[in-house]
Amino acid sequence: MSEVEDAMDWFWGVLKGDFEDEQTTGQIIVGTAISMIPVLDQIADIRDLIANLLHIRKDPDDTWRWVALVITLIGLVPVLGSLLKGIFKIVFRFVKTGGTEAGKAIEAILALLRGAGKGDPVRFLKELPYDAYLKDVLKHFDGILNGLRKGIDKSIDYMSSRWLNWALGSTARRLRLVEQELQRLQRVGHEKIPDAMKALKVQVDKLLAHAKPADVKGDTNKVNTLAHSSKPLMRLEYEVAVKRIGDEITAMRKAGKSEEEVARWANNERRDLGKKFKDSTDPDLRDVIYRRNTERFGDPLGPSYEDLKRGFYVDKYGKRRAISKRGKTDTEIADAAARAGGDDFPWDKILEYSRAKREGDAELAQKILREIDSIVNRKP
Repeated sequence: MSEVEDAMDWFWGVLKGDFEDEQTTGQIIVGTAISMIPVLDQIADIRDLIANLLHIRKDPDDTWRWVALVITLIGLVPVLGSLLKGIFKIVFRFVKTGGTEAGKAIEAILALLRGAGKGDPVRFLKELPYDAYLKDVLKHFDGILNGLRKGIDKSIDYMSSRWLNWALGSTARRLRLVEQELQRLQRVGHEKIPDAMKALKVQVDKLLAHAKPADVKGDTNKVNTLAHSSKPLMRLEYEVAVKRIGDEITAMRKAGKSEEEVARWANNERRDLGKKFKDSTDPDLRDVIYRRNTERFGDPLGPSYEDLKRGFYVDKYGKRRAISKRGKTDTEIADAAARAGGDDFPWDKILEYSRAKREGDAELAQKILREIDSIVNRKP
């Protein structure tokens, strides 16, 4: 094993963190320093990326090793990342198993897209903006590697003290070798990642040739679409994120947290999540949603913990406005935070509105928006 390989293996032990049974003192100190770098707050993503790079080092000219790295980074793209990662993993599996059973592969992809609310998944795949995703992938690639190199520099600074350098022995030299190797791989990545993205597109296009029209009962057009209306993809991503709140609630309860602590956390997390997704929503549509929430709950992001406990909020005139017939218990507040709600929204209309905006039909978009507003903010 070369000195560089030994250093990279040692660094892999740093990133494994709590999953490494016997970390050395040096690995613990370096791991602490790296975790303090703001851009590196998703340590699982870093582990996945480094695992990809370790495979790439064995054969840097293997395009599909770089494709595996791209798929990891695609998962970090906001809103669509999880869906795209799932699609490309199916493509990757199809290629790595010899390119057989193309029909099954494309049908699995189309089923995934239909389940995610894409009425015309074939069109969705044909219109994927690969150039934009390439920019996102390179941005995340640079962000993580630059952050790692910054963490390494910080670690070496820690070791400048005489006692720590003595205690850690050859750790500083190992880190320098790792930093140099990461820098080299970063340069190579800017050459190879665009080729990997092109390879993905080629395989997706090949699979699309095997797409069969969906056999939708009662539909004479026989296109790859669903008979029923679907929710926008961003909404489905939101519902998945809300479900994760429920998973965390379960974990907190198992850990012995009080119901009040769980409820306060869940309510705050739900409000923060709502803001994150609403910030990415079309501004005019967001105004409609904010008016609805403000009217119902006195807050554009939904009811606060305190108001839910009371069962009412106080409006700007000092008048009590009921949220529910009675105040909610902590358990009810926590459980409600894990339910996405939104049953009163006309999702089919919202899809029509988004389509009109995308196609540049401003007049139609405004007409549909007024219809949405009249439904969502209907006076009792």
